[in-house]
Amino acid sequence: MGTAPSDNPPLWQCPECGERFTTRNQWHSCGSFKLDDLFAHSDPTVRPLYDEFLEIVVACGEVTVIPQKTRIALQVRMRFAALMPRKTSLRGHLVLSRRCPSLCFEKVETFSRRNHLHAFRLESVDDLDDEFRYWVREAYKVGCQKHLDEQSG
Repeated sequence: MGTAPSDNPPLWQCPECGERFTTRNQWHSCGSFKLDDLFAHSDPTVRPLYDEFLEIVVACGEVTVIPQKTRIALQVRMRFAALMPRKTSLRGHLVLSRRCPSLCFEKVETFSRRNHLHAFRLESVDDLDDEFRYWVREAYKVGCQKHLDEQSG
């Protein structure tokens, strides 16, 4: 059986910016960014769409929201979702442990056996249907690294 999440090594913390990662010395851009700045050029309908997306994630459990220069990363142990506010929509991706073809996703990219990026575009809260919520919950498990236990046992 795999390592239980509570048995995982502690996250490495960047001494410069304080961000936490599962891998020591993980490449990243140090910086301090504000969530509101990412929505500065978006229509007023985009922020509530983000808020609703975040509510779905928070219903799964604790999450760290990391505003970055061009996106918002969501992390439990590892980063499992990212959102990029646009003028009239919210683009993003979920990291899933398997390829999941669905009309919810514009494209799927495989990076490793258990690391598949599923890109999406949200234009209204109607896009956050039951199927999309299911994928968010599955991505949250990846963020907890539960997929490592399930696939190693």
